[in-house]
Amino acid sequence: MKTVLITGASRGIGAAIAKKLNSKYKLVINYNKSKKQALDLMEDLRKVNPYVIAVEADVSKEKDVEKLFKIAEDNFGHVDILINNAGISYFALVQDMDFMERLKVINTNLNSVFLNSKRAIPNMVSRKYGVIINMSSIRGDFGASMEACYSASKGAINTFTKALAKELAPSKIRVNAIAPGIVETDMMKNDFSEEELDQLKEEVLTGRFAQPEEIASLVEYLISDDASYITGDIIHINGGFL
Repeated sequence: MKTVLITGASRGIGAAIAKKLNSKYKLVINYNKSKKQALDLMEDLRKVNPYVIAVEADVSKEKDVEKLFKIAEDNFGHVDILINNAGISYFALVQDMDFMERLKVINTNLNSVFLNSKRAIPNMVSRKYGVIINMSSIRGDFGASMEACYSASKGAINTFTKALAKELAPSKIRVNAIAPGIVETDMMKNDFSEEELDQLKEEVLTGRFAQPEEIASLVEYLISDDASYITGDIIHINGGFL
């Protein structure tokens, strides 16, 4: 049974991914501040799968990433599949942005992807197997007003994904990114009013937002052997948004 490490897995898309993969993989679910949600999720998953652990770590910090992987390896031997899902949003005009808040977005959304990938790669190379999935966004391609910093972090993830896929292909390691449109999560509901959400929904061809489970289903496919010919791609799942 392969081991999957999911960052930012206590709620939203990360929790949906953990639930989707629970019957087939050993799971390391990472959280930073949402301890209760993470532990509740772990207990729920363990009803079906005993090979689940929850690990607290701020994946924007190298020492925390080292701790996360050390615990994963002590429990399950190695990490076969890395899902870089941790991320935060930040809404502001560029001229009004607080520089430290901007750094927090870059550290959480982008630098964590680098740090986790760097730590996972040596073992994957030695085993000549590995899959890395980076969670991007439609904003990484098109950008959005009031989300310049967030958009920049996701655009950088896209380029990083393509470059890393080229770097790791000789070692039989696949690297892809998923770029969702609008997903119905608590974070989205906290960031937008009901009126704003209704306006956004009008821009989606399917007339609705994605459910976290739909993103999780795409993850399940991309990490499977059925997707062995897919690497270096940014997979869009947005219901025709924009």
